[in-house]
Amino acid sequence: MAKKVLLVTENLKSPYDEGIKKTVFNLFVELDTHYELKVICREGFKKYNIHIIQSNKIFLSKAIKKIIQNFRPDSIIYFPFQSATFASYLRLFILRWYAKKSKKIFIALQPKPLKKLQKLAVNFIKPPLGLTPSPMLKEFWDKKHIKNKLLPLLTDTNIFKPLSDQNQAKKELRKKYNIPYSDFIISHMGHLNEGRNLKSLIPLQKAGYQVLIVGSSSTPADSKGPESLKKALKKEGIIILDNYIKNIEEIYQLSDIYIFPVEAENSSIGMPLSVLEARACGIPVISTDYGSLKHFLGDDHGNILYTKPEEFVNSANKLTTSYPENPTKTKIQDLNKQFYQIIHEQL
Repeated sequence: MAKKVLLVTENLKSPYDEGIKKTVFNLFVELDTHYELKVICREGFKKYNIHIIQSNKIFLSKAIKKIIQNFRPDSIIYFPFQSATFASYLRLFILRWYAKKSKKIFIALQPKPLKKLQKLAVNFIKPPLGLTPSPMLKEFWDKKHIKNKLLPLLTDTNIFKPLSDQNQAKKELRKKYNIPYSDFIISHMGHLNEGRNLKSLIPLQKAGYQVLIVGSSSTPADSKGPESLKKALKKEGIIILDNYIKNIEEIYQLSDIYIFPVEAENSSIGMPLSVLEARACGIPVISTDYGSLKHFLGDDHGNILYTKPEEFVNSANKLTTSYPENPTKTKIQDLNKQFYQIIHEQL
């Protein structure tokens, strides 16, 4: 008999166009394949084992309690979209009271600022086990003596993969998205806000590269940057696509380099999926030393350059003059195996 697993999260509703939504959906698919699964979420799609519940902010809900106690899960995975906020710790504590005999696993993709009293309170409501791709959050959990493990993230290699006919296919994709074929394209995917350090890409544009930024169509209101940022980037000639792109893998595939300029710890999840997706598509990457990228990927067979934003132009020049011999060689499949192994070991 398959183990019973309960996944509690916020959103299983498409489009799956940013890191947390993609990770939760991929986890759902994996759990639904191997376990007797139920899901409690605030938004989702119609399926017999998905319960869409509108509860208060801390999950004090008779409906949630009834579902859990009737299901009697062996394990509960709580995966909050807001990551490791104080409210997330409190919600998991409530869930623990609904199913005292179940294993509880807290998955958080990035740390969140906590006030002094909140940090103290975590000592009394701390999760039994935390999984995260963020070294900074792991360090906090270590200090709180919370059992935890670094977790790499998943990449769907059925979708994100190299082009079979590189030159012709790239030409057709650039025509589809109205991107100049002769330009050297450096792309970035993510929210259009100040925390993404997007202005650091302007020197690349001025140096003769064509920078292409694709914004998330499901950016939360509190993550959107000022309209002036978008105008400033476009004024420099940077191309911005902020409509929903169904086949986002095509943007990676038409690119020559992918760039990740984020430095601020809470401006991205602890292991940026866009970097993993670019590498799965066989695109070389220039990135800041962010989160657990270097821990899990290293230089990915010479296909990732880690550098400071002020060195982006030099790094791009280095890649254009000495393009990697085998850009499609990557550790992404190995990371997928690690993700599955860690999740199944804990359940």
